[in-house]
Amino acid sequence: MRTGITARKPNTTMHPSRRTGVRFVLANPSDPSRLDEFNDWYDTYSAAITVPGYLATDVHFENPGASGEGNSPRYATIYDIVSPDPATAWPDTEHSPAYPTHLFSDPRASLVSPALRASYALAGSQLQPGQHGPLTGIHVILSNDASDAERQHRGAQILQTGLFYSAVRFRLIEGSPDPAEWLEVFETDDPDPLHAYPRAASHTLPAPQIHPQLSQSFRLAAAPRAVGLSSPSITASRAAAGQ
Repeated sequence: MRTGITARKPNTTMHPSRRTGVRFVLANPSDPSRLDEFNDWYDTYSAAITVPGYLATDVHFENPGASGEGNSPRYATIYDIVSPDPATAWPDTEHSPAYPTHLFSDPRASLVSPALRASYALAGSQLQPGQHGPLTGIHVILSNDASDAERQHRGAQILQTGLFYSAVRFRLIEGSPDPAEWLEVFETDDPDPLHAYPRAASHTLPAPQIHPQLSQSFRLAAAPRAVGLSSPSITASRAAAGQ
């Protein structure tokens, strides 16, 4: 999850072709003065929970200007679910013999303060035609109310600005505390990913029927290579969803 120099070259393509959902985690460091220790533990844990095979990737994002409060988390991690039934992925991971229970005996585990942990099923995705550059960041919207069709319409408007190349919609399976019913993830290759969404939104009509619980941008922090899988672009997920 660390920014700056990293031992792993980020893999800036996401989404194995058999993705059925995501495990989505928002977190803050409980002690911001110990970020290196926070990153070391969380990077190890994130990679370890993909080993059982139900989660395929762990992609880390950061907003360094976030307050660290519940409505302004600093870190977001997206794990692609590849279980045929996405509702079973997290329970199967937690109950797997390979689940890294031993890592919680490390005192550094207490440095990770989760703000949200939830599983979401893939509902649909949209892709801007043409080539795009490597992933630089995302904008995340957690919301309730409104319909999938309204979110799809709003996603199309955002993509038409050219500042984002994909918009993916997910529906809640389970989570805590108090997760929103919908998760939308907009991916960008813009060199300024933390400000791409406000720029895009300024060129689109408002969507008053969508009531965000959280609307926040994050830049790519680290994108480890998928465990045992190649990671093609989101086009594969889009095709699988029939969108």
